[in-house]
Amino acid sequence: MAKKRGGKREGAGRKPNPEGRAVTVAVSVPEPLLARLDTLAEQNAWSRSEAVKRAIQSLLGDQKRSAKT
Repeated sequence: MAKKRGGKREGAGRKPNPEGRAVTVAVSVPEPLLARLDTLAEQNAWSRSEAVKRAIQSLLGDQKRSAKT
């Protein structure tokens, strides 16, 4: 008898994001503003996406911060 292979493995796969599903958003930003954002992101070891997310949270007064603090 052959061994059974394949199927789901316990704990396998991407873990769910506690903040909810991420959605891609395209925006137009003046180059100097984007350069400033990229500089800030680099100084804090953030991705551009993380920097944009933090800027939006700040604008909205959202006290929740990601686990990447």
